[in-house]
Amino acid sequence: MEYPIIFERELTTQRPEGGKIESVELVQGEDGLWQLNVQVSWKGRQTYTVSKFNQRDIKLYSLAYSALRHIVKDYGYTGRIMLQPYPNKLPKHYF
Repeated sequence: MEYPIIFERELTTQRPEGGKIESVELVQGEDGLWQLNVQVSWKGRQTYTVSKFNQRDIKLYSLAYSALRHIVKDYGYTGRIMLQPYPNKLPKHYF
């Protein structure tokens, strides 16, 4: 499913005062890469896909833990994160 994009800068340096990330889902595509989808308090209940800081290109991660670290450290999000892996794309050492 495709969502409108939100620039990463809107989640970090340009986040409105009092604005917070409401939910995060980390979704793995058929290519094995992970993308972030978020809902934020200042834009209603719409889900957005995170793009690069100032580009319309979707921000992608090859490793889920890199995305998780980024979500917690850079976005300051500490709530639940939904993971949606693509079938048969996780490395065997995860199991």
